[in-house]
Amino acid sequence: MYAELYCLLTECAPCPGLSEALDDQPYIDPVTDDAPWYDPGVPESALFLGVMGVDVAGFSTSTRTRAPVQLVGDGAALGIARRAHRELVYTVLLLVRDECALPYALEWLSAALQGAPCEGSCLGDEMGVFACCPQGDGLRELRHLYGVGLLDGPDVTSTRYLEEGVIAEVTFTLAAAVPWIYREPLAGLGDWITLRDGALLTYDPDEVYADCGAPTPCLSDPLCPPPPLPVRAPVPVDPCYPTGDAEFRRSVVALTPAAQPEWLESVPVLELETGGTALRRLIVRFWANPLGGDCMDVADPCAACTDIQIPYLPPGATLRVDGRTQQAEVTCAAGSQDSVTSSPTLYGPLGQSFVWPVFSCPTGLCIEILSTSATTSADARARVLLVPRSDVG
Repeated sequence: MYAELYCLLTECAPCPGLSEALDDQPYIDPVTDDAPWYDPGVPESALFLGVMGVDVAGFSTSTRTRAPVQLVGDGAALGIARRAHRELVYTVLLLVRDECALPYALEWLSAALQGAPCEGSCLGDEMGVFACCPQGDGLRELRHLYGVGLLDGPDVTSTRYLEEGVIAEVTFTLAAAVPWIYREPLAGLGDWITLRDGALLTYDPDEVYADCGAPTPCLSDPLCPPPPLPVRAPVPVDPCYPTGDAEFRRSVVALTPAAQPEWLESVPVLELETGGTALRRLIVRFWANPLGGDCMDVADPCAACTDIQIPYLPPGATLRVDGRTQQAEVTCAAGSQDSVTSSPTLYGPLGQSFVWPVFSCPTGLCIEILSTSATTSADARARVLLVPRSDVG
């Protein structure tokens, strides 16, 4: 094995399920296995046996911080809690057959840690790790981090010369811009839905919110109203938000409370393909459903948790609204180019400001997907995923 040099010197922790989870065949040598670092043009690459993990720090530490502000009198205002970026410090071993292969091993590791080439703004990469020794396909133990990039290193901290080769200990630090650690999406959602198969209904998107006004505070005196507040900047509103009746296609999916983790937050991921025609007036609405009622009977928008509304999507487009990274993108064909990616503007209820939803309790969910019937292609389809997250793991 590539790690035989290290295992001769120390006891290796057994993880029999790792090879199966990675679909990893038995190791022979870098040339026969066509290892990722092997380069026929660099002979010493054949003497580089690989990288072996020793330790990692940063997963078991919460990034949550709070900065209390001292009051003039006694005590303090706690302030808003927030989470900083996550730093992960890795210690690994580079295993080589002779010292001439060590510089190449360091060059390869440094290049590999740079991540994928930047396209537009550099937002980092997705990183997958196992929380413990995997079993079976490893999905239960798999975790994901987003916005990951190299922060520092790699740096050689020690080198051991043996008759069989050289072992170099190396450290490097990765930073995850998104502090959360995400699991795989819940199994209760994720099936693709053909939007044209949704029930046909007629309603006015503006009228359904007519009775959703905020209740009058109990201390408001009608004979002595409070002074008016200063004028605030207007909230941007979707300029194409419709009024009047229109025909929509309505599809509904459900998630039971039992399918959600009891102590973990979850965020949604919406994926949609428009098919052969442009899609207009996409509305995805979320309701809590703690009693597990029939989601086809849920229709009160005033009780909805939130909306995701998008006025227009071009034909042949793929949409992803990702609550893990809080980013939305649309990919579509662009003339002679293969594809182009753009960021759509997301709106909330009544075409107003959008807020990224987070579901903190296992209440179950009813999810409604609406689009105007006249613009819903026969091959348009969508799915919604729900992804649990934690700030330690």
